[in-house]
Amino acid sequence: MYQLPSWVWPATLFVICALAVWRGGLEERLAAGANLLAWVLTRLVFADGSELIQWPVLAIDTAFLVLLMWIALRTRRHWPLFAAGFQLLGVVTHLARAADAGVSGWAYLTAALLWNYLVLYAIGYGAWTAPRYARAAAEDAGATRR
Repeated sequence: MYQLPSWVWPATLFVICALAVWRGGLEERLAAGANLLAWVLTRLVFADGSELIQWPVLAIDTAFLVLLMWIALRTRRHWPLFAAGFQLLGVVTHLARAADAGVSGWAYLTAALLWNYLVLYAIGYGAWTAPRYARAAAEDAGATRR
């Protein structure tokens, strides 16, 4: 079975966070910062080697989901909908493992990792395209309407 090297996730996370600071708006920076905080908190509470349900990680993921939903409800951009949707799948993965012990630990951890990468990529897309949307919003604000 192939595993990604342990440095891939933090490297990807830091690149996306840097991208959010460089090109992103308030929403992208907030989401990237919250993702970084969620990762740090998860590292503190995660029980290494355990394939059991990680209740503290579920709480952290749920809080991050609430933040992403709040961002999605207050912006006109579409990336937060995808980020919140992927994060919701991550929370549901925790709940599926809690509801059915037949879900293998490998499937549980692999799915959680997959959803985390997709959330991160949605934030990265939002940060990368933020300047274009900021210009369009500025042009719309300067236009006269009749």
